[in-house]
Amino acid sequence: MTCTSFWLTETVLKNNNYILSLAGAPTATANITAASSGGSGGSGGSGGSGGTQEPPSQPPADNTKVGSSGNITTTPKLDKNTGTAGTNIDTATMAAALGKTATDSAGNKTVKIEIHAVEGAKAYEPTLPASALTTSSANTQVEIKTGIAEVIMPGNMLVQQAGTAASNVSLNIAKADLTGAAEETRRLIGDRPVIQLSLKVDGKQYSWSNENAPVTVSIPYQPTAQELANPEHITVWYIDGSGNVVEVPSGRYDPVTGTVTFSTTHFSSYAVVHVLKTFDDLGNVAWAKKPIEVLASKGTLKGISEKEYAPQKNITRAEFLCFLVRTLGIEAEINGNFSDINSSAYYYKGIAAARRLGITGGVGNNKFNPDASITRQDMMVLAEKALRLQKKHTQQGNAADLDKFADRRLISDYAVYSAASIVKEGLMEGSGGSLNPLGNTTRAEAAVFLYRIYNMD
Repeated sequence: MTCTSFWLTETVLKNNNYILSLAGAPTATANITAASSGGSGGSGGSGGSGGTQEPPSQPPADNTKVGSSGNITTTPKLDKNTGTAGTNIDTATMAAALGKTATDSAGNKTVKIEIHAVEGAKAYEPTLPASALTTSSANTQVEIKTGIAEVIMPGNMLVQQAGTAASNVSLNIAKADLTGAAEETRRLIGDRPVIQLSLKVDGKQYSWSNENAPVTVSIPYQPTAQELANPEHITVWYIDGSGNVVEVPSGRYDPVTGTVTFSTTHFSSYAVVHVLKTFDDLGNVAWAKKPIEVLASKGTLKGISEKEYAPQKNITRAEFLCFLVRTLGIEAEINGNFSDINSSAYYYKGIAAARRLGITGGVGNNKFNPDASITRQDMMVLAEKALRLQKKHTQQGNAADLDKFADRRLISDYAVYSAASIVKEGLMEGSGGSLNPLGNTTRAEAAVFLYRIYNMD
């Protein structure tokens, strides 16, 4: 995860909704285990059938078929002792599917595997050839669909860890329960879905984590009428190895697919939740109230305290870049940082990731100047670079797009292209015919800007 996670510290019941306070120290804990698991939890999750247990018997080969478009369908065989429904996709089947799968407009191939539901199954465990997840490129991916969850794994998911020596890989997608969890955690999650993801390599439990190869997960979910009144507040928590509740900023409900979708770079237990986070000092910024509450509820934004957001205070360079990284779900392997970024700061990982990926080069001399207020033009430069990296940048601007602003000549040469592209995307509109590029940005203005980015298609 980029940036330090914001922990659940207080809940208040208001209008039949839980208002959650998220700060820096965890108080809500949980010990979630998969219903089918025979092992213990951990940051990498525990498998549906345990680390030392033999893999469940596999169905006969004729239960697995490759369609004309390359889609694989399979009926798994249930191990009644563990509740795990297992199936094996061999190398020949994967090769046949890949050969029939079309390449999309972005140059990617996705092999889709649909696992039929089996009565009594508490977990599904497809076994694939390791070569499917140890390629050097993410242009090939595997999509596994079950009734519990759908998981899309990039082809380079294991290349840095398992290497090419492994023979097969088993993904366990399990229903999880809250037995043994803290009472407060069980109350807040309620009867919403909780799943556990884990991995085996050659039959042995494997603690997967790879910040360079995010996995996309979708959980089927039918919101209540109360939740549909504020559907943007439907999000995801993961339960770490110590039982702490951690927000997953990318978690969101998609009414078209009827799922809650999020991305992750490690396997653990994940719960669907509905969070209504607010602050006491938003009365004078009604125009920014919704963006602040939505993004804070997802753990994207951080207040200056449990009850204060300080909307009219200038946002710092470190705060904005960290929040931008979390808004876009950007993660990267960390290999150093600017010399003026304290390793204990909550924004350390976010800025390190942005530096690693080329979103920021700092201000020179290996410094970032984290506590300085960020100008509007620098905010646009960072956002444009991040959007281009995420391939969400669709509108290429040019200097002429800025001619409508009276203060266009105040925009620094290094910021012209980024500002023009951000304006053309409709993410920045200016005020009174001016863009105010050299002005500082308030925390409320930053929240509105980030909320627009969050809602980009």
